[in-house]
Amino acid sequence: MPSVAGSIQSAKGETHAATLILECLERSGKKYDVHEVLGLLSRQQDASKALVTIQRAAQLVFVGATRPTHLLAFAAHRTRAERYVEAMTARGWSIHDIHLR
Repeated sequence: MPSVAGSIQSAKGETHAATLILECLERSGKKYDVHEVLGLLSRQQDASKALVTIQRAAQLVFVGATRPTHLLAFAAHRTRAERYVEAMTARGWSIHDIHLR
């Protein structure tokens, strides 16, 4: 199966079998986009009440998260994601900790 790397913006309007959303620093270089959105997802918070920078990240992640037909995966550093593991697991997400050597 071929894979194609691209931006979330380039995937708008497309569908894919699987999508991997990788954590990145947002524009200011102070926050990680996936980390911030995982916080919203794990607590089932309304994104409209979040900071504007988090709202922008959530909008991009939403576009990417609605593209796959079978598998959606988020990749975030474990130190930023571990606080959300219990809540995400309770909501039915499958969490995998991958150790790279």
